[in-house]
Amino acid sequence: MKVQEPVIGGACESIAGRDKGRLYLIVGIEGEALLLADGKYRLLKDPKRKNRKHVRLLPVFREDIAARIGQGKDENSQIRAALLRLAEERRGAGK
Repeated sequence: MKVQEPVIGGACESIAGRDKGRLYLIVGIEGEALLLADGKYRLLKDPKRKNRKHVRLLPVFREDIAARIGQGKDENSQIRAALLRLAEERRGAGK
């Protein structure tokens, strides 16, 4: 399944730059730029701004985290845990 539009709470993988291959959760959208957090290097309070063309959107949506981000709550540990599970699933499925 190919994801067409980014949504807050959706997952993506960086395909360009120094962070190529790293998984992120989308925490904000500003035009063609996405605000990304991984809960470890890029926290929710200081997200990475990345051009939409430089990420691959994944068919994963974390509704629980998206709702808490909308409420302004800091969820770095939950973001880290969700991305770790996603990475393990991708490794098990052969990417």
